Formats: sequence, C-alpha cells, structure tokens
Amino acid sequence: MQARNSFLLPLLMILVVIPMLATDIYLPAISFMGEDLIASHSAIMWTLTSYMVGYSISLLISGVLSDVYGRRIIVLCGIFIFALASLVSCFVTSVDQLTWCRFFQALGGGCSTLLARVIVRDLYDFKSQVRVLSYLAAGLIASPILGPIIGAHLTVHYGWRSIFYALSFFSFISFGLLCVFMKESKPIELGDNLPVSNILKKYLKLLTHHEFLFHTLIISFAWTVYFSFTSSSPGLLQRIYKLSPLEYSYLFSLSISGYIFGTIFIRRNIDRMDLKYLIYFSGLIIFISTSFLVILSLLDIDSLFLLLPCIFLSLFGVGVIFPATQAGVTRSFKTDIGLISGLFYSIEMMFGAFASFILSRFSSASWTSTSLLMLCGAVMIVALTCIDRFSSFRFTVRHIKGNL
Repeated sequence: MQARNSFLLPLLMILVVIPMLATDIYLPAISFMGEDLIASHSAIMWTLTSYMVGYSISLLISGVLSDVYGRRIIVLCGIFIFALASLVSCFVTSVDQLTWCRFFQALGGGCSTLLARVIVRDLYDFKSQVRVLSYLAAGLIASPILGPIIGAHLTVHYGWRSIFYALSFFSFISFGLLCVFMKESKPIELGDNLPVSNILKKYLKLLTHHEFLFHTLIISFAWTVYFSFTSSSPGLLQRIYKLSPLEYSYLFSLSISGYIFGTIFIRRNIDRMDLKYLIYFSGLIIFISTSFLVILSLLDIDSLFLLLPCIFLSLFGVGVIFPATQAGVTRSFKTDIGLISGLFYSIEMMFGAFASFILSRFSSASWTSTSLLMLCGAVMIVALTCIDRFSSFRFTVRHIKGNL
C-alpha cells in the first residue's frame, strides 16, 4: 500500500469501523435479544464482555503475526472470520451460542482495527501519524453515533437478527474491496520467524518500558471510562427513562459526540501543544466531569440535562487521549511495531472487558455504579499523569545537578 494511494484512508476507515460497529449497532436491541433468547440482563451483558475478551486476544496475536507474515494476509483472514461469525449469529437459538459468535466476531475484527493503526505507523512520520489517527478516531466514533440509530431502525422494522445480516453483508463486501485494493505495507523479509520465547521476552521488556507503560495505562483507564458508559447505556437510558430503541439511539449518539469533538480538538492543537500536556489536560477534564456525575448520582438527581453534559465532557477527554496515546506509544520504537501495538491495544481492551464484566454483576444498570466506575478510571489517569510529571521533574533536577 503506497502512502499516496487515494484508497488508503477509506480502506483504513473500513478496517477500524467494522469491529466497533458490531458492538454499537446492536446496543438498542439488547432488551429484545433478552426477551427472544429468554436471557437475563446479566447473561446478555456477557455478549459484550465476550466480544471484548475476543478482541483483546486478537490484538495480542495479530500484531505479532503481521510482523512475520505481513499486514495484508492477516487483515483479510480477520475480516473473513468476522463476516462468517456475523452470518452464524443470525441463526442462534440461545444466549450461549450468541456469546460464542460474538467472541469469534471479535477474534476476526480485532485484527483489522489494530493493523489499520499499524499501517499508519508503517507509512507516516510522527506528526502525520497523529493527524491520520485522529481522522481514524473520528471515523471510529461515527460507529457509536450512527451505529445505534441504524441498529434501532433495523430492530424496530425487521427484528434484532437483521442487525447481524447487515453486519455480515457489509463485512463480506468489505472483504472483497480489501482483496482488490489493499496492498502490503510491510514487505516480508527472509528470515522472519515466530519464536515464542523471544516474543514473551519482548512483552516483558515492554511492560517495564516507562513510555510504553505510561501510554498503555492512560488509554486503558480512559477506555474504562468509555466502556463503563457505553456498556451500561441500554439499561440506563431504556430502563430508567423508558426510552424506545429509536429514542435511546438518538440520545446515545448525542452524548457520545463528545468523543468526536475531542479528536477534532487534538487534530487542531497537535502542532501547538506538547502531546503529554494534551493528555494531562484531558485527564483533568475527565476527572472533574466524572466527579460531578458521581455527586449527581449519589444525590439521586437523574435529570438528563445535568447528567449528559458530564458524559459529554468525560468522553471529550477520552477523544483527546485516544489518538495521543496511540501515536505516543510507538514513538520510542523502530521495530516490532505490530507486536508493540498488539500488546498496547490488547491491554486497553482487557480493561474495557473488565469494566463491562463488573457492571454485568449488577442485576440492573444504575447511574451510581456506572459513575463510580468511570470515576475510578479518571482517578487513575490523574494519578498516572502526576507520577509521570514527578518522574520528569526528578530527571530534570538530576540532570541540572550533574552539569553543575
């Protein structure tokens, strides 16, 4: 794939949108699935958790495989697995079957999302990476904005299974387009191999690397904030406020739009502000907004006019952090970008899966449990930024003393 290929950005958009669409498009249908498959709220929530677990595993292995066998073949295999699992999901008769289908959907879909970002790293310099990643993040957020609206219309008019028919159709078409237009961005070198012991050593080394650990934990806790709201939103908005699937989809899209404004903000300010200061600034916004959200929920104030601005601001912060950490995590590395990116995104999604799992333990969604989990993520982001600033200060002081 050449950097000047006019199909590059649309192809990358396809790769990042497909897996996220698989979650967002079916959120309005969760209650209908529960009724049709005779499943509890907790059991249906497992279909979200299993998707994130499969996604995380996919991210962990697909990056390594792409470093050895090239990006293109791994992307194509992933999209095909995703399309096949989507088709099988149309015919499930129990929530257990749906949970497994969702797992395999994610196993295939995770490849494409990761490798779209790795391809950006293959082809662009650092500043251009941030810009392209912010465009991809904006494309990514089109999924939670438009996905629920599409899913609600499909559910109301054709039933919840039509969602998986649509996903299957879209992904098979995408597979065909990628077969025709996608070129290899990483030439395969003779002598490339896949020694498991060497890979484990590299993973352990990465987990002790300051910059990798900082950016990975920041995005992981930001993702905890994001998934705490998105995974509980059907129960919150449809149960508490008695919204129809269509009403829920419009309100969800409105609240999630904070994320896209965050990606626009970083795209316009990347040349004027240091990357880490953007992360610090975003962490503070997330902390303040989630703190207000907790206060409102503890006071039993459930007015959407007060709650939704807090959600909007917290997701704005996540929207800034997402492309900033993606670009920052690989800045210190020249090789093994697939492996590094895979571990980065795998840990991030595991945190999202954990947030979804925690919320699935409750018999029903509530603003209190959701906001407290969001605040926990925000507190950790602020704590990590403070530790990073203190470490940088100590290094500067030692450097000055050494020059005296």
